[in-house]
Amino acid sequence: MLGANAILENGFWSREERLRYRFEAETLGAEVELHYLQVEADELWRRLEKRNSELPAGTFHVNRNELEEWAKLFEPPSEAEKPFLTHTP
Repeated sequence: MLGANAILENGFWSREERLRYRFEAETLGAEVELHYLQVEADELWRRLEKRNSELPAGTFHVNRNELEEWAKLFEPPSEAEKPFLTHTP
């Protein structure tokens, strides 16, 4: 073990994906923390509007309909994941 911290910021939209990454990390001897920041849809859209107005080259634009469709796919952390949560609003 290297004794260093690592942050994986990938969205981790599904429980299955979070479980898989947590299992792989724990198999390597890592301690796992899950940070979940619950943000309302209007706030996400406000942030996306700002991002869309300042897009760097090669970055894709996200419209409101896409945000709403993608939000339906997100699975918030389950009760079983709560022991790994370090922040719940």
